[in-house]
Amino acid sequence: MNKYLKISIVALVCLVCGSPLFSAVKFTPVPNTPLFREFIADPYAPASKFHIVSALTEDSIPNTIYHAEDNQYVEIPFKSEGQANYFNMKAGANIGFLRFEAGFFQIEIYLNGGLNAIFELEGATDLLGFDGFYSAGLSIRLWDVVALQAGIHHFSGHWGDEILAKMADINPSANLGTMSLLEYTRDNSWLISLSIEPIKTLRFYTAFEIPMQAAWIRPAAHVPSFAVKPKEADKPLYEHIANQEGVTPVEYSDSYLAMRIQAGTEVKFPLLSVGSFFVAGDIQFHQDGQTNHQVNSYDSDNPWEITLSVGGGFEFNQSYFDRRLRIEAFYHYGRFPLLNFFYQRGHYITVGFSVNG
Repeated sequence: MNKYLKISIVALVCLVCGSPLFSAVKFTPVPNTPLFREFIADPYAPASKFHIVSALTEDSIPNTIYHAEDNQYVEIPFKSEGQANYFNMKAGANIGFLRFEAGFFQIEIYLNGGLNAIFELEGATDLLGFDGFYSAGLSIRLWDVVALQAGIHHFSGHWGDEILAKMADINPSANLGTMSLLEYTRDNSWLISLSIEPIKTLRFYTAFEIPMQAAWIRPAAHVPSFAVKPKEADKPLYEHIANQEGVTPVEYSDSYLAMRIQAGTEVKFPLLSVGSFFVAGDIQFHQDGQTNHQVNSYDSDNPWEITLSVGGGFEFNQSYFDRRLRIEAFYHYGRFPLLNFFYQRGHYITVGFSVNG
């Protein structure tokens, strides 16, 4: 090889290796914090919390269980009078893996999820129910300003054994062995999220979710017609779930996709080195609200259902493993914060502590 060519190659290698971009390349197997932070005001953010939930109106108090009977969805009481105050405990985590960084560009695999449970505050502190949720996929962050996340998302609701027992006690004719109890399930959906932080103390975000074609979706009234039974692509899911519930299968128009759209903002006001006061808001639009949560009641002109959470608090800077403790309070309007109570709407105040995921 010509000696001048050798010198040129060596010079080129030295130039590239000494460039800022190359020197910034970094690989981190398990970083302390994820590239895409959870949404503070989202009731189902993958974070841990202990809150007291108070219903502000009598109509906001859940005291019935939803089930299918005589080709319709009906409510059956588990209490003659429900109580207005509850414990809301959630254990959640938001973790990044295998992060690659090169200058302004960062990418990693993420996994987040948790368990959400609500207990009655008074008396025997009966468990109303618990929810499981998780998400996995890829996160990308650009210039420490824009963050993108895409992956799968799972929701599933579960009734509390204690309220089922009480329902059976006050409804002697009810037979838990034959009743078709309704559950809220999205297993699985595609979830795409975008977060923009033009400055460190201001954040805007949005998210879009739609069920996969082959996925479990409950109840039958929420199932879009494009969905098929997992591992049996020739079987429409709405027919399968309706048969399980004992209701008439109903095929919807192509405009109904069981989508969920979410948006919100977060503003922080730093206080010396102690932490930051914050204000946060989250709004979600549920297309399954167009079904009126009832058999054969879907209409494309029906409004989407809205869930709104707004509030604020104080976030402390000192923490272990970059986790932040927050004292917070929110006003919540819309669905009661348990998935199986999707039909129960109301006004709520939640106050307590949380630790980011």
